[in-house]
Amino acid sequence: MNNYEDLPQIIPSDIDFSIPPELFRRLDGFIFDFAEAKGAEIVQKLWHGNMKCAYILATGPGRAREFVQLDFFTAFSTKGCPSLIPHEDLVADRKRLRNFYVPRPEVELLFTAMRRLFKNDWSARHCARISELSERIRDTGWLPDRYAWMKPTLEAAIRGEVERVAERRPQDWARLRSTAVSNLLLPERVAHIWVQTKRIFVRLRDETGQLLVLAAPRESIGTSALETLELVFHRRLFLEGRASLLSFAKLALLKRRKGLIIVMAGPDHPEGQALAKRLRRFGLLDQMLFSDNKLHPLDRGMAGTAFADDSGFIDAIVRVQAAKAARAIARGGTQTSEGLS
Repeated sequence: MNNYEDLPQIIPSDIDFSIPPELFRRLDGFIFDFAEAKGAEIVQKLWHGNMKCAYILATGPGRAREFVQLDFFTAFSTKGCPSLIPHEDLVADRKRLRNFYVPRPEVELLFTAMRRLFKNDWSARHCARISELSERIRDTGWLPDRYAWMKPTLEAAIRGEVERVAERRPQDWARLRSTAVSNLLLPERVAHIWVQTKRIFVRLRDETGQLLVLAAPRESIGTSALETLELVFHRRLFLEGRASLLSFAKLALLKRRKGLIIVMAGPDHPEGQALAKRLRRFGLLDQMLFSDNKLHPLDRGMAGTAFADDSGFIDAIVRVQAAKAARAIARGGTQTSEGLS
């Protein structure tokens, strides 16, 4: 849907795919078979909306490991805006580019502008893309009537007026949400609420984060390793001291929301060691990592994994996360589970 110019040789970010509902319902099975055929591992499955799901795959050995996120949806929607552009409109008059298809400029322009409204991150680069796409459009009446209110913002973006576009964001965002709601009939709104409720339950059921004990100095993990893992986890948190029961509840929630939590429990962190023991008793720990072959006394009853460098650290994280993703997919119960055999 966007950022496709250098694909497949260069992947600048996650890849957004629009697919029909009948294929979306079989995604789990398809992605599982695809990853197996390519020697990749599924390290995340994120059901993040009605007919919206993302998978993060890890491929390549040790020091050459790469991650790619594949986002699938059957209609363009965002949080609070459940129905904006249906799949049929997204793929209408699509264009062939190498081994895939891309949207016509009218669709990509609207798609790009709406994403920027949702993310609230308009920049000169985004405005330049809007301007570039507008130059390819020959039909002066291409903008749908229901989105006519976007015209002043699009004109400002074409002129490169980033500040003006940003100023209009509050009112544009309100209009976008209103338009999305009006696109749904009452039964569709009720169905959407039910699906979102079920999705929240599944996200609480299936952890997409990880909590580990690091029985080693913090400097044993390189900055590059942590930056690489940002492709897999939404948030990173280091813990070095005590934590309350309320904090434990927050950590349990963070584990289910794509968080990587690292408890520092090396020789220089006695409070971290005590915290690690408590977290283990509550069943919150996923694994313990150390940078030599000597386990600390706190490790009794819990297996540890040694790592020699950044690639070893990442491999240990990926192994646990791949197992979590496999369990989540096997449990099913989502909109993408029909194709699972």
